[in-house]
Amino acid sequence: MARRPQRPAPNRPAEWSFFTFPVAFALAIGLLLGPVLYYVTVGLSVWVALFAVSFGTAHIIGHSLRRRGLDKRIDQEEEAERERRALAARAARLESGEDLTPSPAARRRRRRRN
Repeated sequence: MARRPQRPAPNRPAEWSFFTFPVAFALAIGLLLGPVLYYVTVGLSVWVALFAVSFGTAHIIGHSLRRRGLDKRIDQEEEAERERRALAARAARLESGEDLTPSPAARRRRRRRN
């Protein structure tokens, strides 16, 4: 037999008594620890912030240097690949006995002089 879902108990408003000793003592402890923790953490937070800023700056500089080196290396590899393909195509044309002289259209093209 299936169980019927149980209904939650009706919520009663909480009764707070703010004018008791435990509440007043917790307030006094908070008033004492607030300024103490503030002065401790302000000194500490300066060092943490200094570390965070220096780490972030070093990360940005290092990342940009690495990216620039990687882009340069990729460009060099692409250029080497283009040269290798051009040489392979020329070698293939030489082996097949094709004429390596430029076509008439290519001969007619003139380069612009500056």
